[in-house]
Amino acid sequence: MPLKTKHFIEYVFFQCIGFAVRLLPLHLVHKTGFVLARLAYPLLKSRREVALRNLRNAFPEMEEQRREQIALRSFQNISATFIELLWLQNLTKEGIKQRVCIDNYDLLERLREKKKGIVFLTAHFGSWELAIQAISVYTDVTVCTIAKSQSNALVDRLINRWRELFGLKIVSMEASVREILRTLQRGGIVALAADQTAPKESVSVEFFGRQVPTFQGPSVFCLKTGAPIVLGCAVRQENGNYKMRLVHVPSDDLVGFSDENVLELTQRQVRMTEEIIRQYPEQWMWMHKRWKHVSDRVEAL
Repeated sequence: MPLKTKHFIEYVFFQCIGFAVRLLPLHLVHKTGFVLARLAYPLLKSRREVALRNLRNAFPEMEEQRREQIALRSFQNISATFIELLWLQNLTKEGIKQRVCIDNYDLLERLREKKKGIVFLTAHFGSWELAIQAISVYTDVTVCTIAKSQSNALVDRLINRWRELFGLKIVSMEASVREILRTLQRGGIVALAADQTAPKESVSVEFFGRQVPTFQGPSVFCLKTGAPIVLGCAVRQENGNYKMRLVHVPSDDLVGFSDENVLELTQRQVRMTEEIIRQYPEQWMWMHKRWKHVSDRVEAL
């Protein structure tokens, strides 16, 4: 089958799924994602094994039954986040505010008064999609963010069009550094999810007891422009809504741009992200190969 034909068929199929999802009432959206993930979980053997291996290394003291439970809930959370993305067109700005409660939004406003811009840092946790949407809606400004391109260009454009409904600006990886620096220099907001696998040559910091290559972009942007880093993860509640508490990652004591300061600031933000994941382990993306550049340590039986 020609590639263009294959992509068009995938695009039509994706549109049909999106249409069907948008027929659901809001209170069934995340529940549908949970049910689909439970049905698919036994079939996703390779990803299930990755999740359980990661959990064994992160929580060697934990009972295997509990790790299995976390792995399943993690799959359910990712599934629900995807279904919510398909449903996004049904939301409004006010609807996003109702779905995502930011406990201490005043922190963001105080930091914005410095007119240095803001680096909003999140993780693939809860709903990172709605976490970033909420920052844009609450501040009522255009938020610049990077999204990984899909292999199907038709699907990629459609998803990004949905993402940009409420004030996001999606930039490509190729143009990201230039656009991010320009946004921060104008006092704008940049949203990044930097918790996935970084190139092997990236700076390594400790994450769940292992040194792992980590994206240093947020630290570089902060130290080069003076823009503070604000960490926030949208924690899914039982009713499908979210709560997010913002935390300022301290950087005032790191004077000047240097490799040492980049390393220290990156370690701080990773440590703070780990604390949130430890509180709600079932809401992080454990099936991602976050430690693929790191040898597995001996696992506890």
